[in-house]
Order: sequence, then structure tokens, then C-alpha cells
Amino acid sequence: MKSRQLEIILFWIVMVLMLAGTMCMYISGLSTKGFMGILTCLSLLVISLWQWKSKHPLDSILISMTYIFIFISVGIGTFGGAYAIHHFDDFLHVTSGIWLGYAALVLGRQLIGKKLAGQVPKHFWATIMIVFALATAGAWELLEFAGDKILHFTAQGRDPDDTMFDMMDGLIGGMISAVFYLVKK
Repeated sequence: MKSRQLEIILFWIVMVLMLAGTMCMYISGLSTKGFMGILTCLSLLVISLWQWKSKHPLDSILISMTYIFIFISVGIGTFGGAYAIHHFDDFLHVTSGIWLGYAALVLGRQLIGKKLAGQVPKHFWATIMIVFALATAGAWELLEFAGDKILHFTAQGRDPDDTMFDMMDGLIGGMISAVFYLVKK
């Protein structure tokens, strides 16, 4: 199966599951989680429309990773209650760091073009992967804080240490993706 076909199949599986989960949240009276489900479905639509309409779609493997991450974090975590499992959040933040490190590589190569990207030293790419993962983890934590304060979400679990640990997890994930990139042939 080609990576583009896998991307499309994953989109539909995750979209259907997110719509079903969103409806279940509203039916159960969990409107905050239902609202998060609506935002998730809208995000999935925006990503898929970009891939379908863009002259420069993103790497199918990256987008497939995105769909899987969304399913695990929202479907299993938020809707399924997995955030109650000790270290589930840490697992997600490390995984997101790996994903974001790969995203930095894909986006960077796409922005500067294949010819120039091939001339950039691998260690520079690895540094970009780590820095991008950490910067995005920090930006995400700011969004969680804003969501908690403005929309009364509970993303930070009422624990200020959670923010620092989440950013460290993102850094570790970025480092994992950078090391993998450096050692792969």
C-alpha cells in the first residue's frame, strides 16, 4: 500500500471515530470534551483539505503520523480516559517530540528545496529538529494554559510542574528523532 493511500484510509478511520466520540461526549453530558472533539474534527478537515488542494502537500508519512497521534491523544486519551493512566501524558509528549522532530525535517526540506536541503549538514538538521520540538512543546504548553484559564479545560492537571515535565518530554522526543536521523543510512 502506498503512503498516500494509507494517509487517506487513516484520515477516514480517525475522522469517523472522532465524530462518534464527539457525539458520545455530548450525549453523556460532557460538553467540554465534546467541544474538544469538534475542534479535533475541524483540525482533521483542515489538514485533509490542505493535502487535497495544495500544490505542495506535506509528506504522507508525516500526515499519517499526525492522524495516529490525534487518535491516541484525543480518542484514547480524552474520550477514553487514558489520561488517568500514570505517565500516559508523558508518553504522548515524548511521542509528539519525535513527531515534531520529523516534522521539522520535512518542513525544512520542503521550504528550502531538495537541492539546497541536500547541502545542509546532518548535524544542523538534527539541531533544528531538537529546537523545533522544544519550541513547539513550549508553544503547546502556552495553548494548554490559555485553554485552562479561558475555556476552563484541565489540560495542565492543576499542577505547575506538569508544564516543565511536558516540555522536557518534548525535548527528549526531539532528541530521539535527531539521533535516529543521524544514525540512519
